[in-house]
Amino acid sequence: MEIVVKDVVKYYGDYPALRGVSLEVPRGAFQCIIGPSGSGKSTLLHIIGGVDKPTSGEVTVAGVRLNDLGDDELAEFRNRNVGFVFQMFYLIPRMSILENVELPLILRRVPREERRRAALEALRLAGLGHIDPRKRPTQLSGGEQQRVAIARAIVARPRILLADEPTGNLDSATAKVVMDTFLELKKTLGITIVMVTHNLELLPYCDAYAKMRDGKIAEISGKQPT
Repeated sequence: MEIVVKDVVKYYGDYPALRGVSLEVPRGAFQCIIGPSGSGKSTLLHIIGGVDKPTSGEVTVAGVRLNDLGDDELAEFRNRNVGFVFQMFYLIPRMSILENVELPLILRRVPREERRRAALEALRLAGLGHIDPRKRPTQLSGGEQQRVAIARAIVARPRILLADEPTGNLDSATAKVVMDTFLELKKTLGITIVMVTHNLELLPYCDAYAKMRDGKIAEISGKQPT
């Protein structure tokens, strides 16, 4: 299994955000996590990505037990193994789209020419090979900006892509383009994708879903819920 979450509990003060959550995701799968606001789905995603730590329980991602890592080790693990896509694009307006995509490689001290090649390839994989990479984010549509964010997330070729409401700011047609991009990346790169969403119309894109309620997984299935 690429991701194994076992009996994870997470408290924020006295508030139990997660109450004994267990989940397994095979390598190369597209896993959805659904549920209402406050159900714990984003907290679970952040713990899988090593952004947050569980109060108790075990988390193993890409063969690494995250419980054993300190803050610096978690940062290094994320940089090498996990890409993140959010509802907000978090692109830097003053930088070109190419420069935005390069950022994770700058953190890894990749030489300039090598990271330029990798960024251009990531843009191509995200379906933006036809766009002038010198453009600024503000010159692109919302869907194009989200695909730039996806390119940035995959430029370092992570094993896992975590997406938190990635279509939340997009119309249905643009959301379809983004979801098709995820499927193409899954096929081309063999990447494991875990996506949090409240939009049940997106579930046919996923191999399986976990439905959360009140900090627990209420339902797990490889079939779309009714």
